[in-house]
Amino acid sequence: MNSTVSEPAKAVSQPEDTRKSTAKYSFYQKIFFLYFLNLIDWICTEALISSGRFYEANPVMRPVLTGFVPTLLIKGILPLMLTLLCCAIYRAAGIRESRLADILLNMGIIVYAAVNLWHIVNFLLLFSAF
Repeated sequence: MNSTVSEPAKAVSQPEDTRKSTAKYSFYQKIFFLYFLNLIDWICTEALISSGRFYEANPVMRPVLTGFVPTLLIKGILPLMLTLLCCAIYRAAGIRESRLADILLNMGIIVYAAVNLWHIVNFLLLFSAF
């Protein structure tokens, strides 16, 4: 009697490159959107402060925002450099997806969106005062 023993079926796994991403937006899209929200926050803050009716509410930023050059460095250039550094590290590490990075970026986007929503409310208050 000739019996054949079949080998168990090997699990076929897709290579990492061909897997579908579960994230709706990529790390790079989210981090640049976060930077964009930061820029909108900066522009709105400057506009509201220059109206003379508002002040910087963040006690950490209040002494830093003394002129255009320090403000440009702190609110524009430094976040851009950090954004580019994060992108470079993410790419160098060869990470396709990171749940922790996704959660942190989502939290940052929510916070900055709330800050920018607050700016809109303040603009409405500013324009309704005239």
